[in-house]
Amino acid sequence: MGTGVLVVLVGAGAFLTYRITTAHDSVENVTPASYLLSSYENVNFTDAAGKEHLGWLLIGLRGAPVIILCHGYASNRSALLSLGTVLQANHFNVYLFNFDGSRSGGYLSNFGPHEASVLAAAVSRVRKLQGVDPRHVGIFGNSLGAYAAMAAGERDPAVVALAMDEVYNRPVQLLDVHLNRSLGGAGWVFRLISHAEFHLLTLGTAVPDIQSGLSGLVGKPKLFLASDDAPMLEKSTRQLYLDAPQPKRLVILPHSQADAVSGPERKEYEDQVLNFFLQNLPLRSE
Repeated sequence: MGTGVLVVLVGAGAFLTYRITTAHDSVENVTPASYLLSSYENVNFTDAAGKEHLGWLLIGLRGAPVIILCHGYASNRSALLSLGTVLQANHFNVYLFNFDGSRSGGYLSNFGPHEASVLAAAVSRVRKLQGVDPRHVGIFGNSLGAYAAMAAGERDPAVVALAMDEVYNRPVQLLDVHLNRSLGGAGWVFRLISHAEFHLLTLGTAVPDIQSGLSGLVGKPKLFLASDDAPMLEKSTRQLYLDAPQPKRLVILPHSQADAVSGPERKEYEDQVLNFFLQNLPLRSE
């Protein structure tokens, strides 16, 4: 391979890796007001780095558990508002927030570790709210939100039930997914260069060891969701399901649904999540 070609590949790899890791969606297409909701509050919090994050608390039954919804890659809290209203209608308190800080102007995602830290701050914030059961927290997450959810579940005893859609074990796995989606598949040389660029961009990051931390999920109910149309994430989700301790359940759906807004498949998806939490997160603690 000539030097000129290598320089071009390195430059292209750096550009694509940077573009993927900074792909954030700040446009909130729907809000609680769009759903004509009156029982909600704006509840923001500050993460360990001092950045403020915007959140909505959908108010359910007083004293009921709170379910925290964590959006996925290139998304925001509004994508999960449909699911949030379903959970609220069944008396859960529901908290939706943005991983992106409200005044950060975007951030460089390391595909999980940053989001895990932000989620830890969100859990701490909502557990202090009046009307919320602080001992029983449920979390739903999609892709990088699922990675953050799993990290939180392994570390925090207050997190007692987890639903994870398209979860993965190592942050570089999500990079591979989006390299494939951007290029229709990437050659091994380009992939190697992009991996190297990603590791340089995230150098010094403390990465939660999801695999080694699975013992922290013993006894905690877990729902693993994946879809046939996202084979790489289906594979990683299935593997983590196999490795995770009981109790657990795996559901494979024909299509990805986390960001879908309507249709019968969307309802089936939301029903899967709702029924999981109804069965595993009692509205009234004993």
